[in-house]
Parts: sequence; C-alpha cells; structure tokens
Amino acid sequence: MFPSLVRYLLLCYLRSYRYFPPLLVFLVGLMLLYANRPNPVMESYAASSVLVYFVTAWIGAGFSGAIGEAQEQIAAVHAGSVRAYLAGKTLAVVACGLALDLAALVWPVAAGSFDAPVRAGEWLTALLAHAELSALGGLAALLLSRPIVRSGSMAAASLLLVLILSVAKSGVLGVIGEGFAPLFILLPPAAPLVDWLMDPDAARGMESAAVRVWPLAYGGALCWLYLRLAERKW
Repeated sequence: MFPSLVRYLLLCYLRSYRYFPPLLVFLVGLMLLYANRPNPVMESYAASSVLVYFVTAWIGAGFSGAIGEAQEQIAAVHAGSVRAYLAGKTLAVVACGLALDLAALVWPVAAGSFDAPVRAGEWLTALLAHAELSALGGLAALLLSRPIVRSGSMAAASLLLVLILSVAKSGVLGVIGEGFAPLFILLPPAAPLVDWLMDPDAARGMESAAVRVWPLAYGGALCWLYLRLAERKW
C-alpha cells in the first residue's frame, strides 16, 4: 500500500512543478559551494547539509499545496485511513530528502572537488548527518503546514524562523546570552549536527552518541506529533 501511495504522491508533486524552485536553488547552491577547488571534505559536507535542510523543508511545504483537497480525500480513502495517507505523505517527503542527500554526497566526489579522498568514516558521518537534517527539515515543514496551519503566509514565516534559529542557535545565544538557551530547547537539533560535521572528533563518548541519536528521537517525536495533529485537523 505504502509504495503505491508514495509513488502517487510523488507524481502529484512532480506534476505540480512545485519541485522546480527548490531543485534549482539546490543545484545552484551546490555549484556555488564547489565553484572553487579544492575544498575540505567535512567542512564542505557541513555546508551542503544546511542546504539540504532548507531545501527539503521547502519541498515538504510544497507538498501541502501540490494536491487538492478532493484528491487528498480520495487518496485517504484508498489508503484505508487518514493516518495512513499522512504517513505516506511523510514518507514521500523523506524520500525526496534522501535523494537530495545522495546528490549532495556524490556531487563533489564525482566532480573531484575535494582536497583529499573521502574516507569510509567520513562517508558514514556525512550520510547520517545529511539524512537526519533532511528528515528534520521535511517534518518541520509538514508540521507547520496545512491542515495544521491554515494560513500559508503564517506557515512560511514560522517555518523559516524555526529553520534559521535552529541552525544559528549558537551565534544567536552568543549575542543575546546563554540565559535564553531554554527558549531554544524545542527547536530541531540542527546546530549540533552541523558542528559535528565541522569537527567530528570534537564530541566523544556519550556526547557524540547524543549528537547522533537525539535527532532521531526528535524526528520520531515530530512525526508522531504531525500525524496526531494533522489527523485531528483533517
């Protein structure tokens, strides 16, 4: 059921041409990132992970308007339930994010843009961080879109604010003071992942495990919250 539903949702999204602006920004961003050669491996992957984070969120927001309400109702009936349809939409957004992840990882290697060969450990670190960031961006976009947030302008502004603050958390706290840190607790844990890519050896032991595992737990909670709230608002 889910493969056919995800395929249907992806086809609807592609037919809406909403994919073109975020895809264009993604490709231009990669070209600008690797315009000068050679580039350091992990620092470059840290930059591309941020790009994937924002672009996947853009794609997730685009899914909300790509399918009309009547089509959604019919798709939910064929899926068996509203929750199954919403889960299918979530998988479709995550699939788009994974496609961007692979492109961001392979592009510089194929183009010979790095100053050194990519080691296996670096591949795995970069893949995990990209996958987690793309999932967080896509899930945040779904949570801040229709049917949960009806106003398109409010949804877009809220999503952009969340994305920016979650990435620039350290810089913002450096300006306003660490006393405001509790206000950032509910934001997606994007900044630690980017910092981990910038310096994979900085966090060791339990701290390193927390950086890798916490985004997975946060993403799971975000997915559960989206399914619950969207089902109620349906």
